[in-house]
Amino acid sequence: MSGIEITQILPGILLGEGPHWMDDQQCLLFVDILKGDAHRYFLKTKRHQILHIEDAGSGDNVSIIIPIEGATDLFIVTVGRSLAVIHWSPSDPDNHTVKVKTVLHTVDAHLPNNRFNDGKCDPQGRLWAGTYACEKLSGEPVKHMGSLYCLDVDLTLTDRVNKVSVSNGLAWSLDKKTFYYNDSLAYSIDAFDYDDESSKICSRRTVLDYKTSGLQKDVPDGMCIDETGNLWVANFYGKKVICVDPKVGKIIHTVELPTQNVTSVCWGGEDYSTLFVTSAQTGLKTEELASQSAAGSIFAVNGLGVKGLPATNFRVNLQMLKNRINFED
Repeated sequence: MSGIEITQILPGILLGEGPHWMDDQQCLLFVDILKGDAHRYFLKTKRHQILHIEDAGSGDNVSIIIPIEGATDLFIVTVGRSLAVIHWSPSDPDNHTVKVKTVLHTVDAHLPNNRFNDGKCDPQGRLWAGTYACEKLSGEPVKHMGSLYCLDVDLTLTDRVNKVSVSNGLAWSLDKKTFYYNDSLAYSIDAFDYDDESSKICSRRTVLDYKTSGLQKDVPDGMCIDETGNLWVANFYGKKVICVDPKVGKIIHTVELPTQNVTSVCWGGEDYSTLFVTSAQTGLKTEELASQSAAGSIFAVNGLGVKGLPATNFRVNLQMLKNRINFED
């Protein structure tokens, strides 16, 4: 693809993940998982806020932050193995620490080494978020110990997929009939039939097999969908984002990035023509970090010739949420 412009908008993130564009404030949300921080970057003013979220009792990694629709300055977050709610206002100091206002659910109680990883809201505003297990000493993932959960708007939680190794990217087709999902250590992009009313999924199949598609060293990570129905997938270890046509299971575009460990993607900007990309310093050796000054940066990619769609916020039943927390705190 010609005419692509890649801009480094923020450096120095340890493990960037979970980008989410807030259209009403024209800002990018994302997290630094290992530091337990949420970030908010205002594109026009370049204001950069960092919010440290305290341990909610099941671990201190923060992997998701998504606005709660209709509730100003409230966000749903994953902290360790917990789904929780925080308050964060643009008027807060740019460097700030908060406790969670309430923990909605804590999962995988019998698996204390598990933590939440990637997550996103479906077209109905339900939150889907998955876990994985990490071996304490080596830091390596333990296969088949995680699950993919769905948090409904009435705050009920359902386990949708079991025996997940590293739960990662999620996207829904434009006709709301297909759910796309990445379990990173399956080395494939998979699809399920999806019922938008009930959130039930079935008939899992492979859209793109990494090993047979020339991506032997790459790991599928975060994912989003564009206005034409094509998938954009961050490739950890792969130094790139790929665009996949899921109808034919083929890679149709590749965007090379100046760092190896690319973690996630989302569409944003005034007209949703900017692809925001997160990356990580983790997983790189000392000499690799020395040669990759852009490792851990947040990038803005323009000139792709396609646009994305607005992200869905969490559409919780606000009365139920009010029963759980004090909005005035």
